[in-house]
Amino acid sequence: MKNLITGATGFVGSHIVEKFRNEGEDVIGLARKSSDTSYLEKLGAEIHYGDLTDYDSVKKAVAKSDRVIHAGAITGEWIGKKESIEVNVRGTKNLLDASLENKIDRFVFVSSLGVMGLRNHYHTGVDVNYEKANDNYIDSKIETEKLVREYSEHRGLPTTILRPGFVYGPQDRRLMKRMLENFGKGRVMFIGDGKNKMNLVYAGNFADAVYLSTQTDKAIGQIYNVTDNNGLDIETFFYKIADLWGFKRPTKHISVPVAKVIANVLERTARLTGKKEPPVLTKTRLKFLSLNLDFDISKTIQDLGYEPRVSIDEGLRKTKEWIDKENPYKK
Repeated sequence: MKNLITGATGFVGSHIVEKFRNEGEDVIGLARKSSDTSYLEKLGAEIHYGDLTDYDSVKKAVAKSDRVIHAGAITGEWIGKKESIEVNVRGTKNLLDASLENKIDRFVFVSSLGVMGLRNHYHTGVDVNYEKANDNYIDSKIETEKLVREYSEHRGLPTTILRPGFVYGPQDRRLMKRMLENFGKGRVMFIGDGKNKMNLVYAGNFADAVYLSTQTDKAIGQIYNVTDNNGLDIETFFYKIADLWGFKRPTKHISVPVAKVIANVLERTARLTGKKEPPVLTKTRLKFLSLNLDFDISKTIQDLGYEPRVSIDEGLRKTKEWIDKENPYKK
């Protein structure tokens, strides 16, 4: 089987490529010409240069493939609505059309748990309604999921949707950098009591789930939540980071109402002044830091045989080892 993996040079995509190569699968990584493909080449993946928004390049890549694993997207809380629709929604439609035309064996779409609403979750399963988040990235994922489901239910394309939680691990050149900078500057604090559950998933564990979803027909037409299912709260997570990297444990707490006022002011000011990067606290980050994010993955375990193999302690250790070796945040 030849597996076309979009977003292959990115954080999550690179872990998926590594998993499939370790399982002896052939991989074609879709990459833009400006991307660093050295890691993919090291893994023995074939490189196909193209862009999700360019149908001809997408069609040529799909034509060489048996499966499509779509992990490519423009991400972040600060992206514009126009670009999120162009890349995430229309780019996915290009892939879906090409996959349908070439009778692809399986189309696996990497979505987000955020499509079920940025609200408190207590063992939430997959069968809930979509909730817009007023966040261009998450809202584009909702529209894209709808597209994937339409091609599955009405056009006969065999699809599977995976919804990861907060992904962490080696190869992350953005989120962990920001987190460590905030720890170093003493800017990390708890919003509320810090006992809210997190939806963490180690990147390698998520890649396992992606691979497993391609190995059974049970997954066709299905949606799966994917987390590490470890019941970790945000206080424990922050303490683990502080202890491992040698920072002082955060002790400050602010209430959710106060944090909302601060986030609104900072975000409004940043947008009015045309800042290219989000402020230290935004409405999206506030929700991640303060909400209880507990999701039910029993269906994923039952259908796919998924079992998170890397613990939080091992995952953070692997992440630190990669950062210490690669020094990815040097200027």
